Amino acid sequence: MWPPVSVGQRRRAAALQRSSSDGRTYGRGVDEVGGDARVVGGPLLVAEIAKLFDLGRVKGWRDLGGSRSTNLLVATATRGSFVARVHRRSTSWNRLCGEQAARRVLAVAGVPTVVPLADRTGATVQHLGCGHLVELERYVPSTATMNTPELMRLGFTQLARVHDVLRSAELPGDAQQARWANHIGAGEAAEATRRGAERIRQWADRDLGWFADAVTLHIDEVARAEQEYQGDRLVQIVHGDFWDNNVLIREDRVAAVLDFGFMAEHARVDDLALPFWFHLLEPGRHLPTSDDVDLLRDLVRTYDQAAEVPLSAAERASLPLAIGRQPAWSIGGWILRLGEADAVRHAHEAAAELPVALSVMRHLEAWQHALR
Repeated sequence: MWPPVSVGQRRRAAALQRSSSDGRTYGRGVDEVGGDARVVGGPLLVAEIAKLFDLGRVKGWRDLGGSRSTNLLVATATRGSFVARVHRRSTSWNRLCGEQAARRVLAVAGVPTVVPLADRTGATVQHLGCGHLVELERYVPSTATMNTPELMRLGFTQLARVHDVLRSAELPGDAQQARWANHIGAGEAAEATRRGAERIRQWADRDLGWFADAVTLHIDEVARAEQEYQGDRLVQIVHGDFWDNNVLIREDRVAAVLDFGFMAEHARVDDLALPFWFHLLEPGRHLPTSDDVDLLRDLVRTYDQAAEVPLSAAERASLPLAIGRQPAWSIGGWILRLGEADAVRHAHEAAAELPVALSVMRHLEAWQHALR
């Protein structure tokens, strides 16, 4: 969803979404990530979607943006408002059906989410003329998104429920892996970071040379520390991007959990680490403080109170390490995939964020002590 509000989200969305349109036509955006482009919204695209799903007369539409999909808010004359999600070519039919299956299972279990809507034949996935897949869901109004400590406490209750449901759900195999994600597991982080750092060194950028060395040393340190907990963390299908406007708030409750495009099988503790990392990167913040340590303790307590299977002692101890590992998906993931100019911009922004991860590791004992 767009606009992102954290430094990390701004970088992610800018890298994946940067494209242009004159508003009269639609087509593919600029290929920036492995030749996988985002469709640009326009009236012709909206008209095609309205016809496919028999929406009737369209009163207006707005491109909500999106880092992976093109999300269009479509207001109709008689049927209300909908969100159409147009996916990149890398999203296969089976993968999208897997995401939809997860949303249906969660909805049946009482987790607030949005189920896919069917056309007159009962199909919930359609092919557009440009070859991209599109799905439709009801628009969910909201008054806030999950990007403050107070709202994170609300959200982590639902995150526990999401994990409980997905852990036992029978989902298609394609639901277990996401081609693109803000994630690299503990076992792959060090090697992926070394490869990303090597690309950075090849640019001979005097402002980034230190960063390539520093982030490699940092992730190596994290990886060594995480080895102690490798076999003791629960691995399951998780949401993968539980933050900000993927978690809509209305009247002091979670109105909807959205966007399962990064859903995959990971250590569940990584699904708690990502939103906390984004919290630490919020604009105007500096290095983590004792208040952040207290917040993480409160969020873990909130999660455990709602979870059928609370976090184990090993998961609690490894959570700060998973937070410290977050730069790995930036360096070992996007740096290797983006085009040259975007990768350089990405690296400069990641370099500005590294001190946050370094601070977590520097005070690791305090973080772990708070979670015992």
